[in-house]
Amino acid sequence: MMDARVQPFLDKVREMAEKTGDAASCAADAARKKAAELAGVTKANLQIFDLNTECDVLFKEMGRMVYAVHCGEDVSNEEMDQKLAAVDAKRQKIAALRETLAGTGDTVACPHCGRACGRGDAFCAGCGGAL
Repeated sequence: MMDARVQPFLDKVREMAEKTGDAASCAADAARKKAAELAGVTKANLQIFDLNTECDVLFKEMGRMVYAVHCGEDVSNEEMDQKLAAVDAKRQKIAALRETLAGTGDTVACPHCGRACGRGDAFCAGCGGAL
């Protein structure tokens, strides 16, 4: 038979273990949510980087076309229009991604260039403008 003082001690140990398990579960849920949020931010930033790179390639191609016109070569207006439309579409996607990033709570959009910056930042890492 168990000592009468042991049972209350065991009950307190069980209660403490349940509270610890609940706290650990809440901490794991919070960490899981934060990790998912960070993964989403990282994915959006990578997409923005890729889209900007694609725009740079299109700008180079359009510059070559302009130079070809300067040299007297025939350049298709339709091809230039397609490249301009592609840049416009990519820039719209970039703007939408930046809006999404600005809504995450940890970032703000730079009023000068639109780049996502940390809420505590004083200056934009992209253009140097004051936030």
